[in-house]
Amino acid sequence: MKGPLYRSFFGLQREPFTPELEIKHILVTKTLEAFTERFDYVLRLGAIGLLTGEVGAGKSTALRFAQSRLHPSQHHPLWLTATSGSILEVYRQLASALDTDTQSSARSTLLRIIRQGISELVRKKLQPLLIIDEANLLRLEVYKELHTLCQFEADSKPYLPIILCGQNNLLDLLQYRSSLPLASRVVARSHL
Repeated sequence: MKGPLYRSFFGLQREPFTPELEIKHILVTKTLEAFTERFDYVLRLGAIGLLTGEVGAGKSTALRFAQSRLHPSQHHPLWLTATSGSILEVYRQLASALDTDTQSSARSTLLRIIRQGISELVRKKLQPLLIIDEANLLRLEVYKELHTLCQFEADSKPYLPIILCGQNNLLDLLQYRSSLPLASRVVARSHL
């Protein structure tokens, strides 16, 4: 038997809609093209972008597609999968993504380590990009502080663009007063 009947019926050579779908096999739709343009815009400005959608809408696939177009000699994506942990958990994940693991539990120490890692990438002519998948799981306290990661040289150097990706309630979380400093930096939104 060559595989399930639906594959032969539809002329499919492999399983459709698998998470390990290769980039070259992703169907490029107008929606995906629009997100990719916004992704590039956020990257150029060093700002913050949002990608929202229901479960299974293709958010993570869209992120993989947009990120795959970045040349590794020019960009350094930092991927985090959000948890319901504190800002310290986010800082530790980010420090780990920067290959600067630490056991510190002091916010100021972690923030200093992260800033040094980001600055080092910039000195090497690599543009960092923080991608937070499942951002709708983050605690409100994280939204309250996340914008501080973007502040370099009195907020004059946009070294760390951020893409927040999550389900639709991500938009609701950004409406809280404590989230407004982060929400005010959002320059592009996409919905799948």
